[in-house]
Amino acid sequence: MLCLSSGCNDAPDPIGVSTQPKWDYGVIRDTTFYATGHASLPNRLITSSTDRFMLGKYQTYQAWACMKFSCPDSMVKYSATITSGYIILKSVYHFGRPMSVLPFEMYRARASWANDLLTYDSLQLNTIAQSPYNYYYDISTQYSSTIQAGDTDWVRIDIPDITMLREWHSIGTTGSDTLHYNDGIILSPDPSSSDVIRGFYSSLISDTSYQPTLYVNYIGDYGPGTCINKVSNSKYVSTVNHASLITDNNLIYVQNGISYRGLIAFDSFLTTPVLIHRAVLQVTLNASKSSPQFNFFPTPFLHDSLFALSVGADSLSDGAFSALSPSSIDSGRIIYSFELAGLANRWSVNSSARKVLLNGYIEKYCFDLFAIYGEASDSIKFRPRITITYSIKR
Repeated sequence: MLCLSSGCNDAPDPIGVSTQPKWDYGVIRDTTFYATGHASLPNRLITSSTDRFMLGKYQTYQAWACMKFSCPDSMVKYSATITSGYIILKSVYHFGRPMSVLPFEMYRARASWANDLLTYDSLQLNTIAQSPYNYYYDISTQYSSTIQAGDTDWVRIDIPDITMLREWHSIGTTGSDTLHYNDGIILSPDPSSSDVIRGFYSSLISDTSYQPTLYVNYIGDYGPGTCINKVSNSKYVSTVNHASLITDNNLIYVQNGISYRGLIAFDSFLTTPVLIHRAVLQVTLNASKSSPQFNFFPTPFLHDSLFALSVGADSLSDGAFSALSPSSIDSGRIIYSFELAGLANRWSVNSSARKVLLNGYIEKYCFDLFAIYGEASDSIKFRPRITITYSIKR
């Protein structure tokens, strides 16, 4: 019996081999496909929903900030005399040279910017669709000041415009503002001398003590007092010179804070009906062209991770599949890996959009720049690639 049993462990009968289809064996295979094209595409950011906003200029990067405060009308009702006002901000981030002085100009906003349709171009040009309104007064600068702070410092911005403060309080927190008395303020960096972009906490930060706060000093019937108001809306709009950002067409640029996203195409893919068990997309960072050359302290990246997103035929993200990357080091280079089996299964039945979009993790909160090797890299091991583990369907 032992001899008979051992004989059963030998190779199958030759007749069975010749008649059994090869794919019935359940063979698992690995195939790697390399990217066939890429692009770096601009994307509009929705910054009114973040817990920080940006202000400043560094190289060709620029960010303008908008703030609006909810002000009760009690001081105006009771004929209080406003004497001064100032804003307190909590620093949280920098991009550029850490302790550089940030000169800026403060304008009184005269049109609503609260939604996310506002762009840097329309704000910088001081234009709005409905003539004759502008976003802010364009006759002269309302106020100029400077900021110099570390990433955990408090910043004070004085507001010398007493008339503006009184009109803010005349509207109250629930009144109708058809005359645009309180659309807040707009801060723009001085483009000639600013060398840093600073980030500040917004009203969405969970710790309310870090929220932007307006202090208004007044004299009322019972003497002096201070009215404390929290910011109700804030956002930033930003820009970067395209030519200074994308300096090498062989690289894929993923820029936070503006933003740019990297689009990668895979024209070659599985054509036989298969069952995909695993799909891993890998891209390699070119560190010399990434954030370290811009951000000296305290770390090269604030958020050193990327998202991979599925896209439709129009090359825009459709949100069907996404994956967050862990990173690893190979031969001194950072490699980002994404588990994308769901996306690969989609590609196997639809050849119209075999593309994936890369964007920075929490891209609205910082200005990290990721330069990724493209499909034309001299070394094949640096090129974007997706490795598919699969078996052929019966």
